[in-house]
Amino acid sequence: MKLAILFGGSSFEHEISIVSAITLKKVLKKSTITYIFVSADRRFYLIDTDKINSKLFSSGEYKKSKELTLTAGGFYSDSIFGSKRIDVDVTLNLIHGRDGEDGKISSMMEFFNIPFISPRMEASALSYNKLYTKFLAESLGVKTVAYEHLSKNTERKITMDYPLIVKPVRLGSSIGVSIVREASELDYALDVAFEFDNDVIVEPFIEGVKEFNQAGCFSSKWELSIVEEPQKEEFLDFEKNIWIFHAIHKFWLQIFLRG
Repeated sequence: MKLAILFGGSSFEHEISIVSAITLKKVLKKSTITYIFVSADRRFYLIDTDKINSKLFSSGEYKKSKELTLTAGGFYSDSIFGSKRIDVDVTLNLIHGRDGEDGKISSMMEFFNIPFISPRMEASALSYNKLYTKFLAESLGVKTVAYEHLSKNTERKITMDYPLIVKPVRLGSSIGVSIVREASELDYALDVAFEFDNDVIVEPFIEGVKEFNQAGCFSSKWELSIVEEPQKEEFLDFEKNIWIFHAIHKFWLQIFLRG
């Protein structure tokens, strides 16, 4: 089976997705993989596997690669001799953040009838938005940490006690997240979070919380990775999140290649 890796995207986590693709290239040395890069302006490029490195993307050299179009059934490369379909059987969505995790890529794949690996549109839309995730959990009787929601143009009024943790509603990798220990720090933390989103969620900051990660997927049965406890300081920061993403994607690919 021939696999395409879709990576890049238009979000603040664009670089993380590129690093993930470079990491998978090292893991999948013996596998036949097609790499399709999504630029920040949402164009698709067919990337030569041998040329994948961070400089290719930071320098803009990727623009010399073949640009692809998307239509029913797959990605196509156009030339004076016509349009040729890129020969892949299934696409792995490796785009982090906006587009990749919020349901846009899933919707696009389904619309164009392209087989793909990643959560479907509904699951993506609900899990990407921290407020929607809270609403869903509460509706199912799952306990969640208390929270308050602020929008960019509303009054910055918080009723819960300090310390607090402030998070953009629609962003991952701990980007824009701040711990606030006293009222004098709140405005700055909100300014940082509002740089990335028009909505933020504020929760009590709980010291010493243990966190565990486990990846899973369901085909004909549930496949689960080992349970791991990430190393962290006060909270799971940007660098540790990258490590977790790599571990999860490696697990998914192991399951895919084995099956």
